[in-house]
Amino acid sequence: MASAFLLRSRFSSDHLLPSLLQFPQILIRTRSMGSGPRTFPGGLTKWQHKRMQEKLARQKAHRLLRTEKQLYLSRLRSEIRSHPIQSELGSKFADQFTQPGAEDLWNEDDGPVKDPPEKVLKNPARIPQLSVGSFVQKREYSAGRKWRGNSSSEEESGMESESESESVRGLQRNPMFSSAALREYNVKKEKRPQRLGEERRSRSSEIQQIRDEFRSRKEMGRMEERWMEPKGEFDFTKKRFDEFGISPLTVKALSDSGYVHTTIVQEASLSVGLEGQDVLVKARAGTGKTIAFLIPAIEAVLKAKESSTNLRVPPITALVLCPTRELAIQLTAEAKVLSRYHEGIGVQSLVGGTRFKLDQKQLESSPCQILVATPGRLLDHIENKTGFSVRLMGLKMLVLDEADHLLDLGFRKDLEKIVDCLPRQRQSMLFSATIPKEVRRVSQLVLRRDHVFVDTVGLGGVETPTQVLQTCLVVPHEMHFHMLYRLLLEHIMEEPDYKVVVFCTTAMVTEFTFVMLRDLKMNVREIHSRKPQLYRTRISDEFRESSRLILVTSDVTARGINYPDVTLVIQIGMPTDREQYIHRLGRTGRLSKSGKGILLLAPFEEYFLNNIKDLPVEKAQVPDFDSDMKHKVEESIKKVDNSIKEAAYHAWLGYYNSIADIGRNKTTLADLANQFSQSIGLEKPPSLFRKTALKMGLKDIPGIRIRK
Repeated sequence: MASAFLLRSRFSSDHLLPSLLQFPQILIRTRSMGSGPRTFPGGLTKWQHKRMQEKLARQKAHRLLRTEKQLYLSRLRSEIRSHPIQSELGSKFADQFTQPGAEDLWNEDDGPVKDPPEKVLKNPARIPQLSVGSFVQKREYSAGRKWRGNSSSEEESGMESESESESVRGLQRNPMFSSAALREYNVKKEKRPQRLGEERRSRSSEIQQIRDEFRSRKEMGRMEERWMEPKGEFDFTKKRFDEFGISPLTVKALSDSGYVHTTIVQEASLSVGLEGQDVLVKARAGTGKTIAFLIPAIEAVLKAKESSTNLRVPPITALVLCPTRELAIQLTAEAKVLSRYHEGIGVQSLVGGTRFKLDQKQLESSPCQILVATPGRLLDHIENKTGFSVRLMGLKMLVLDEADHLLDLGFRKDLEKIVDCLPRQRQSMLFSATIPKEVRRVSQLVLRRDHVFVDTVGLGGVETPTQVLQTCLVVPHEMHFHMLYRLLLEHIMEEPDYKVVVFCTTAMVTEFTFVMLRDLKMNVREIHSRKPQLYRTRISDEFRESSRLILVTSDVTARGINYPDVTLVIQIGMPTDREQYIHRLGRTGRLSKSGKGILLLAPFEEYFLNNIKDLPVEKAQVPDFDSDMKHKVEESIKKVDNSIKEAAYHAWLGYYNSIADIGRNKTTLADLANQFSQSIGLEKPPSLFRKTALKMGLKDIPGIRIRK
């Protein structure tokens, strides 16, 4: 009966059933042909499972946001409690921030909280009347923004101390610091009706006035820092931007941002780029290469708008390609600033980590004449949306930022496919801090034969910033993290306004280092490729605007990212090549400011020093370790989750296996990997999948464990 029912459901003619029952082998075949709808665990259909996963992802995002808000508020309260002026006022004021509703004393205009510099605190005369808003507005006189004033002599310092004591006494008498006023006042709520009497003024207007004053002082401080007397090859030339014949609105945007005179690389490349010639530019990190190609891109858009007819979908006039998402987001923001006075010029970005459909909708609904993209995501749009390729056929300018990285083997195939979709009659501009010989050879893929080569470094010139002190330490593998902790402690003691970038070899080693330093009570953040893009952008913005912070990162932030006032760059482990070392070091010493760079190598990595022997890198003597410090680091390493340690081991093994000089000898590589596993607190090295071991050439190698 069951067989008959099965066959009746599969055949529309009932008269075939008796004959088919005579052949049981046919019945068996018909069973194998059928299949019901695919179900997921729990009996869910495909779409039910998809909706459930989307709901879980939204819930996770909301939990992360709540956690970040709690961390921010706790950091806010601790900063106010440790405020030097607050110590004179007593703890009663700080206690108000522990009461319910205390988070309402902060709003989005205040930004990240930082400690004020000593110069500002020693001269309260430079600060307007302090009130609740002054403590909330600590971002405006942060440690990274020092106001220029008169020279600080002994007489002046005495006067300042007297004025400071008078100011503190005035603050204690100020009725705005009363607990009742703090409980009643709420910045985020609407302004209440003004009370009767001249003594009870509107506090919201006072706080807004203080914010406006600090904002103007902050801009003045930025201007003065930008126009400090430069040094060496970072000198501003006598030539002004308005002498190049560019649009007056572009000149206005530049002057509003504090740019009047050009740097050397800008003067050399702008004269060529504005004439429509192809150019290959080599210049050190932090010398202003971004403006050197954004101005010609904006001018190309303006010329195209004058000559083009009204099209339903305007073409993309300028395309800027860069290797990382962080760099693409940064370039997009800078392009929007320079083009903000031009009506009708749209700037958009295409990067990975965002929803493809949202990118498509944004491109179709908003104007986009300047597009900043990473190669992978741009190629996705070219291959999956036919109309997008049509918009690229009107391209007038192609820019490759960090061209040496885009032209290496990792991006070469994607770049070739993209170039095939672009018109041949276009202008191309390539910019990088390092241009090896092989890059010069393959640059013909993008550039014309008669292109101009601009080299501001020169033959025999040092490719790293001359004002950055470079040091190398060769430390046994098992002591790398102990040495890192010691270096960070020493630098924090030397630099009150420290800002450190720690580069690790892989994403998972980055996460291990971050968790360890966080357990050691250091103010640390992390960025690497395994983090979602929204998180990476938020952390990058926080590090850019803050000081007294340590950023542990992989190579996603090694190129082109502008983090101002970085005082130290530490590289743990050997970089992939000489160029990568130079780009990492370029995060400090920008715009002629001083900085330090430390390269931390194991004995088997010491040969890398031959690759950078032309750079001013000094090999330093390894200091002794304190037993208490060593014990403290080892205890923190033990607290790191084993899953993070195992992932770090696998990533470390894959990284050094890809380096020819080390990965060639598999037996030695296995021994080194076992040493690394011991240094991160693993009793025995984790096992590999058989397929992974075969792919890496590590099958049947002593010391490599294969998972059964």
